[in-house]
Amino acid sequence: MPRVFMILAAVTLTIFIGLFYQHSVQQKHQAELLEYETVLEEKTESIAQQAQDWSKPIQIELEDDRLEGDYAIMAEFMLGQLRDSAEERNQYLRDLKAANWQNFLDINRLAKDQTQDYKETEAMLKQVHQIMDSYQQKIQQRDAELIDKAQQLDIKNRYRQQLTQNLKDSQQNSNAHVIFEIEKQNLAKADALFAVLKKYKWQKKNNMFMFYDDKAVKEFNALYKEILDLNKQMQQVASANQKAVENKL
Repeated sequence: MPRVFMILAAVTLTIFIGLFYQHSVQQKHQAELLEYETVLEEKTESIAQQAQDWSKPIQIELEDDRLEGDYAIMAEFMLGQLRDSAEERNQYLRDLKAANWQNFLDINRLAKDQTQDYKETEAMLKQVHQIMDSYQQKIQQRDAELIDKAQQLDIKNRYRQQLTQNLKDSQQNSNAHVIFEIEKQNLAKADALFAVLKKYKWQKKNNMFMFYDDKAVKEFNALYKEILDLNKQMQQVASANQKAVENKL
């Protein structure tokens, strides 16, 4: 199977930029808001850059001496949530790599595994299902708790309301959620494709899967094309997300 595309989960500056201008009519408030946005942009960019190398944990200092009061509280909260969300995604990718998921459709691996009744592939698929189920539970729990945590922040009520609404909007339009839904579809197609490999006789020839049954060829090719199409969709979402982030930085 083509490798799972590495993207930064839940990086969206729409929850940061443009907040609270209607409440910042005084010059002091405007200066504080601009400082707040500057800190968020700088540290969000740092998180985004680190998250691209998902083999390493993300390291970032949430506190910043340039901010104080409500803005300091909001910045620490938002950056902490962004860091944790990105790190959860990266740990998920590390787990998939540890399960050798990127080599699911490697023909040499499968030809060898065929001689041992596909024990390795069976174990791989079982592990990947567990990894995805665990990750889904984590992001569902995070989404459920995020709004409650925001509503408990010790900040002015107008800030709390605006922050909560922006978080709700972000959850509904999360590219990370879109990517994960495609990944789950990809896993379902992998299950189906593996069923074809187990059902029909095949051999490796010229580094290709050679089946003895035309029906098997059609089923295999159709499923493989669907997997490629799903990976293309993930790449398109990831590219659009990256451009959106770069445009705001």
